[in-house]
Amino acid sequence: MSIQDLSKSNISYVTNCPSEYTGRIIKLALACIQPKQQDLLKPLEKLASETKISKDQLYEILSSYTAIIRHFIHTDQRDFVSNMVEIGYPSEFVERLPFLNNKEELLHTFFAPYKAYFMNINIIKWRIDISLLNSTLLNKLAPNILISIQLKNGQSYTIELNHKAFHILRFNVALALKEMKNLSQNTALAKFINK
Repeated sequence: MSIQDLSKSNISYVTNCPSEYTGRIIKLALACIQPKQQDLLKPLEKLASETKISKDQLYEILSSYTAIIRHFIHTDQRDFVSNMVEIGYPSEFVERLPFLNNKEELLHTFFAPYKAYFMNINIIKWRIDISLLNSTLLNKLAPNILISIQLKNGQSYTIELNHKAFHILRFNVALALKEMKNLSQNTALAKFINK
């Protein structure tokens, strides 16, 4: 879900949420964005029982804050504030967001540990290794795919796959990327949490 997908009811739920619960909801939204899976059902149920907010409204508020935080991470502060006001959030609400002036701290605290996993890869190359055979060999050798991964620290790894294993790998990577795209565009975080 992006902030452009937020409806007027989402904006109303978020702006009318009691301020004493906003911090806890933002922490849950940050946990939703984390690459490491966390079980958020119990904290959400506890928060719903402590407040007069229905579970559906709480899911809408949580999905809205998740979209807001994602937008905040991917834009600079000036554009973020103008986009939020343009969508319909009051400027007083935007100015009270606890992470507004703490982008570096937010990135360092919540996302820096996972950045190392993706930033270590320097080069990925692949090629098809075809062995030329003469007619005297009885067994034909199937072509193999060689994948070479070089890390920034200089370490290099080479993986040899047959064509079936390579296609399975390629298919699973494409499937994972498709699922990540679908999750980022999902308008109902409640569906994800209830699974």
